[in-house]
Amino acid sequence: MKKAVLLYLSGVLLYWIVGCGSSAPTPPNGVLYAANSFRPGAMGAASITVGSLTTITGSPFATAGNAPYTLAAWPPPLPLPAPAVNSKFLYAGIPATGKGGVITRLLGRTLSGSVTGGIMMMPINSTHTLGTPQMFATGGDFDPLAVSPTGGFLYAIDLTTNYLAAFSINSSTGALTGIGPQGPPIGVAVGPDAFNVVVDPQGKFVFVANCDCVTNPQNQGTVSAFSINTDGTLATVPGSPFHLGTTVTARPVALAVSPDSKYLFVASLAPTSSVADEVYVESIAANGALSDAVTGVPSVDLPVGSTPFSIAVSTDGNYVYTGNAGNHTVSFFLNCLSATQPTTPCSAPLAVPSNSSTVPTSGTVGVMLADPTNPAPCATSTSIDCSSTSVSGFLYVTDYDHGTVQGYSITSVDGCASITTCVPGTINLSGSAVNTGGSNPFGLAIAGIGID
Repeated sequence: MKKAVLLYLSGVLLYWIVGCGSSAPTPPNGVLYAANSFRPGAMGAASITVGSLTTITGSPFATAGNAPYTLAAWPPPLPLPAPAVNSKFLYAGIPATGKGGVITRLLGRTLSGSVTGGIMMMPINSTHTLGTPQMFATGGDFDPLAVSPTGGFLYAIDLTTNYLAAFSINSSTGALTGIGPQGPPIGVAVGPDAFNVVVDPQGKFVFVANCDCVTNPQNQGTVSAFSINTDGTLATVPGSPFHLGTTVTARPVALAVSPDSKYLFVASLAPTSSVADEVYVESIAANGALSDAVTGVPSVDLPVGSTPFSIAVSTDGNYVYTGNAGNHTVSFFLNCLSATQPTTPCSAPLAVPSNSSTVPTSGTVGVMLADPTNPAPCATSTSIDCSSTSVSGFLYVTDYDHGTVQGYSITSVDGCASITTCVPGTINLSGSAVNTGGSNPFGLAIAGIGID
């Protein structure tokens, strides 16, 4: 990896911008890529400047007939206060003909056209345009994928075989190589309908959401957990796969890990349309084992019919967001387990801010991604008193129905004395939606920009 200097302080998920610093013009902080999944597919691209999206010249970029579904950039943006890095490669899961990811399988959408599945890599040029696509693991029905933030590894799920495949990433070419017997077509076994995979921010564990809501609709889903060895191979965590809560109704579809790698947030579908979908909070033990974070209160309800296909957590861990495909909304929660928020008088792991719990979107929500690409002056400065300063961040959501990415602004107040006195913040639509240049965008990825 080329050495980068400190152009910006990047976080894993959410950045805060503060009106207590310089008014000098801000250069682009990163690049947002959107996967247009309607075949033959394309890749939309927009530069990010303080939450403002500007389409990059040449976007959308052709994907040679491959229809990208989920995305991951490598190297990914790093946690605060690490230096900025150049993301060099963009990876996309390519479902096979007749198959598809979360939306196509759960909402009954279809993917047209003949496509051979696999994993697509596109080099990220210095101009932030994308190079010629290259295919790896051709023939697999790959959709969910994730990269390790601390190593050159990629993990992807084959939805047909229910296996999680491990790859090493060539840091010079971006080429993927299966890691021993855990490479395709075998990998390690996961549960039915594995719709999401994440790597924790410390690069120690891989978690997989096994919904089991299509193959066996009456079954309870699980979360598989694996520890990552130094060579990128995976070892099953004792007790895996894990059931969520005390009921038999959990059907996990989306996962997010807190910045300190202590908690796993799980968006779960309800067993029937008349029952509330839920967000579970699981504590992560030192060996990767999962358990209910708050005894007796393992989950919080979403509005009935939400269908949460995505979930995200802020860089400081104070907030959790769900993107709800069923009722076209984004939900917003205060995380009572965060190290920077008091743990009392919370009666549940997540609290719903009364003035900001649900925000409408124009169409079916695909993937939601918080923005890690801007400095946080008040979080890092010793000369500015920001104990009660209003701060802002941004969240992006793909609109599967309208071919756009919608931005949201997030406001909050730092330095809360207690949960009861804390101003919960707001979430609001931020500007106009940006067209992705294609149809049915689902996956999102943010690439970091560094200086050589």
